[in-house]
Amino acid sequence: MIRRRNIVLVGAGRMGGALLTGWLRALGPGHDYVVVDRSSREFRGAVPSAIPDNYRLDRVSSVEAVPNDRRVDAVVLATKPHQVAEALAGLEHCIEPETVAISIAAGIGIDRMLSATDATRAMVRAMPNIGAMLGHSASAGFAAEGVSPSQKALAEALFKAVGTFVWVSREDDLHAVTALSGSGPAYYFAFCEAMAEAAVAEGLSRDVANALAAGTVVSAGRLLEENPDPAVLRETVTSPNGTTAAGLAALGDSDQLVRMAGKALAAARKRSMAMS
Repeated sequence: MIRRRNIVLVGAGRMGGALLTGWLRALGPGHDYVVVDRSSREFRGAVPSAIPDNYRLDRVSSVEAVPNDRRVDAVVLATKPHQVAEALAGLEHCIEPETVAISIAAGIGIDRMLSATDATRAMVRAMPNIGAMLGHSASAGFAAEGVSPSQKALAEALFKAVGTFVWVSREDDLHAVTALSGSGPAYYFAFCEAMAEAAVAEGLSRDVANALAAGTVVSAGRLLEENPDPAVLRETVTSPNGTTAAGLAALGDSDQLVRMAGKALAAARKRSMAMS
């Protein structure tokens, strides 16, 4: 008989709620959850209508109230950064060496997590993005030396339940991850806004321009899901001397686009480092 896995989620706000929704929809039976959140409204909003029957889902209002009557396999800290250490310390009554502690708080390093508790050395930092709200997050994680293969596999499963997940080999790489996938959706939204504005200037109505600009971003994303090589897709839709080639030429050569993207990522990475 397979032992049930017990997950403690601290914080059911926007991102924590998105993770919980993904777990309930994707992980299926065999997982039990305790959610620490003071707001019963946020907790109810995070629970999808279609969920498996064979599960247990409890809510408590503080970390001290998490029951210690069953082994906790993973603690996921979806709190404000300044609350991570306090939450870990408050969970010591139910954390064991077999428990993997996972933080999605920006700027809180593994060393600070380790200093907050002696109950476990298995620490993971993960960076999901806003796409988790729809099950399409682009997430990355870093695992400390104390994380076992089985603990790492559990952490990976939790984030694959809400989208794409990859591991990075250095903790410092999470600054670049934050700049790329964490802040990245806003870059695409900004470009989508700019495209819609340009279409309005070309004579389209606002509603038509917004619908087509947004729909184009969605279709491009779906194509990238099927073939994650943007260069191949770009070449596929660009006929020689055609309209797409003319538009791309007006944007500038590829080096100019790389420099523009580089400036955006460098600025966001610098800010992430300053917040640590």
